[in-house]
Amino acid sequence: MTPDFKKMTELQKLPNIGKTTEEKLLDIEVDTFEELKKLKPEGVFLRIFEKYGWQKGMCSCFLYALEGAITGKKWNKIPEKRKKELCAFVKEVRQSLIPPKR
Repeated sequence: MTPDFKKMTELQKLPNIGKTTEEKLLDIEVDTFEELKKLKPEGVFLRIFEKYGWQKGMCSCFLYALEGAITGKKWNKIPEKRKKELCAFVKEVRQSLIPPKR
């Protein structure tokens, strides 16, 4: 089935952005490509995390999808160097959730 581009929003026309991701973006007041680009994947991730805490699907693949939307690439075509940066970011956020050992 071919998508109806006339009914798609600005965000849904970006690679890797479907209805569910668009809903998450709109919920954190990201409703344009320019806002997405300004925040970068890391900023979007932090906004969602700050609003809802850790959510299902909050992983490096989600950040790859956002990076691809910004750069115009499918999520699996993101350069390895950038994937490693995004993966390290997710790991850092997760580590911040673990209470220090006493």
